[in-house]
Parts: sequence; structure tokens; C-alpha cells
Amino acid sequence: MSGIMDNENLTFARLALALANDYECVYYLNSETDHYVEYGASGDEKELKVLSEGDDFFADTEKNCRRLVCAEDQEMFLRTFKKDAVLDAIKNGSSFTLNYRLMINGVPCHYHLKTIKGTGKDDKYIIIGVRNVDAQVRRELEAENEKELYSHIAHALASRYEVIYYIDIRDNSFIEYSSSEQFAKLGVRKQGDDFFESAKTDIRSFIFDADRDRVLDEMSRDKFVKNIRVNGSLTLTYRQLLGGRTQYVSLMAVEPKNDPDHVVIGVVNIDADKRRETAYREALGNAIEVANHDSLTSVRNKHAYAALEDEINQQIASGENRDFAIAVFDVNNLKETNDQLGHVAGDQFIKSACELICTTFKHSPVFRIGGDEFAVVLMGKDYRDRGILMGKIDSVVKDNRNARLVTIAGGISAFDFKTDKFVRDVFERADAAMYENKKMFKKML
Repeated sequence: MSGIMDNENLTFARLALALANDYECVYYLNSETDHYVEYGASGDEKELKVLSEGDDFFADTEKNCRRLVCAEDQEMFLRTFKKDAVLDAIKNGSSFTLNYRLMINGVPCHYHLKTIKGTGKDDKYIIIGVRNVDAQVRRELEAENEKELYSHIAHALASRYEVIYYIDIRDNSFIEYSSSEQFAKLGVRKQGDDFFESAKTDIRSFIFDADRDRVLDEMSRDKFVKNIRVNGSLTLTYRQLLGGRTQYVSLMAVEPKNDPDHVVIGVVNIDADKRRETAYREALGNAIEVANHDSLTSVRNKHAYAALEDEINQQIASGENRDFAIAVFDVNNLKETNDQLGHVAGDQFIKSACELICTTFKHSPVFRIGGDEFAVVLMGKDYRDRGILMGKIDSVVKDNRNARLVTIAGGISAFDFKTDKFVRDVFERADAAMYENKKMFKKML
């Protein structure tokens, strides 16, 4: 052995190099005699040390395999690591490599074996290096498993999402999974170098005109990344040209947990849901509109007045000093008209009174809150001109009385934020003023 160590300086240089590259042990094998020496490094300086020596490398290796190699890998190792196979692999200057697992403290650990054939006077020798690659392999397996996991997730979500993007925001590269023929064929995976540039092209080509600028702005890289960083997610609803017509889609982008380098985007077709929602809202709106309006006069009814009263009461309670007034009107002589001319004439009387009120208070909501009673909530211009408008009502009532047309009694009161706590306070003053006006009207008959 000492002769080998003295004469094969080139070999030891290679051994030292191999050990410097983190090989745990190196075998120096004479391919003609199968004699071998096993070297290892010891100490901080990694000085070469002989670990073992033998006359039949492959026979000893088989024994060690049965003792040290993971049971699941033993047959593969013995079938692969044979002398003929090693020599055939390296005879043309190539190397022979093998990956397997050794049992270390009862735990399978990944190892890598590599052979190098000597040259010149060393050509009968083979150097075999064995390196522990467990940490590296486990990192690679973890990365591959993670990648496979994302692939499974993408395909699992395919039934919900039309297309899914997995974006590396460090370099903008992306993987696209499409499940809809409107986007691509099911299961097709496409990769790209710059998601945001691709998105610009697609947005300009396929997004509905009215939504295009908004989507371009939200999907610009800087704004997109900022929103994700601040909010953790981003949702966009817009219209896209799909299947020859405009359809609603929703985009949702999220940052995977503990993975700030990537963003996952899912695009789902919500057209059917959106159109059902629109139809429902329209139907509901129509139903509410019908429920809140008086069938005879078409103005709002008592239910609508109560809703507005609640809204204004909430504003008063919150300290909002809102300027408004309430005018209350009652149709004069309705009972006499019904008794003498019938209810059809009485209904026309009510409609004529309502028309007078609506044409006077053009900027305020009018409510029929009883059979012959109306209320007006004056805001804005009508509130500012309330004195003038009530004067117009009085003038028309005088003319109508002389012409034996419809007349109404009315009263008005403005909200006083210093004393009033509820709309009811204003209404009651206006109602009292209306009854005083009705008494005066009867005295003039």
C-alpha cells in the first residue's frame, strides 16, 4: 500500500480533489486485480486517512450492500453496480454514476456514487467517490412535490376556474393552466416569460371597451404587486369577449402563504351568475317600486314614507344637521264628493289633488299617507322656496274653490335641529297647521 501512496502522486491529487468536493470516502481500485484501498478525510484540514483495504472490491461491496444499503434499493444497487457495467461505462472516458440510499442511524439517507478512470500509467485504476447528497435530494424532492402540488391544485380548481396562472413576480415568468375551450383545451399547461406583457396584449384584444382602461391600470405590474403586498389579494370583475359575445368574468389574485415570490391568479366565468343577479335585482327593484307606490296616484305610499322617515331619523341621531321641511295636505270635501257623486268621482278628486301637489313641489318626494292625506318632504330648492310654494298652493285653492274644483288644506313645518329629535316632531307641527288651515277653509264656505 505504501508503494501505491508513494508512486501515484497524480492519483492522490485526484483523491484530494474528490475529498475537497465533499466526498465522504473515495475508493482507489485496481480494475485488473480488484484490489482496493478506501480513503477518508479526518480533521479540519481533511487529511487523507486509510479507512479500509481489500482484495475483492465487488465481492466486499455486495456484502456491504446487504448490510448498509436501504432494503428497497439493494436489488437495484446489486443489479446495476457490477464490474462489467462499470468498466463498460468508463472505457471510453465516461463516468459511471449511481444514486441509492444508505441506512444511517435507522434513517434512509441519499448518496451519490461516481467513478473516474485513470489515464496514462493510471489507466488500470478506477477512483470511486461516494458523497452524501441527502440534503440536496430532499430539497429537490420538496421542490418537485411542491410543483406537483400546485399542478394538482390547478387541475382540481379547473372545474371552477377557466384559467389559472402561477406567477413568479421576481422575473414575471408564469405557468398557465386552462380548463375551458374558450381559453384553451382542458389540462393544457403553457409557460411564458412575462405575464404582465402577455396580459397587456390579451386585455387590449379581448376586454370589453368600457372595462379595458380600468383593467389595464389594475394589472400594471407595479400597481398589481403593490395591491397584493398591501391587501394580500386582488379581485377584478370585468367583461371579456368569449365565445363570440361579451361575458362577465372575475379575476382573483392571491399570494400563497409563506411564498412572497409567487402569485396565483384564477379567472372564473361568472356571466350566468351576473346576469341572474341583474335580472333578480331588476325584478326586486320593480317589486319594491310597486310595493312603495300608491296604485291610484302613482306617487309613493305610506310604506315608502316610513322608510324615508327612518333614514332621516338615523341622520338626526348621528348629529347630521339636515335641512328639510314637511308639508301635509288633506283633500277637502272628499266625503261629500263620494256620497253625492260616487267613489269614481272621489278617486278623480284625489288624483286632481295629487297632481296639484306634485306640480307645485317638483323637486321633492310626494307621499299618499292616507285615503285623502298627502305628505311632502321638502329638500334642496323646494326647501329654500317653501314659503313661495305654499303661497302658490293657497292661490290655486282659492281659484279652485270659486270654480268648484278640488281644494286642499295644507300645513308646513321645518326641522329645528335645536329642539327636534325625530321626524315625527316636524310632521306633527305640519299636521296641526294643516288642520288649522282646514278650519279656516270651512269658515269661509
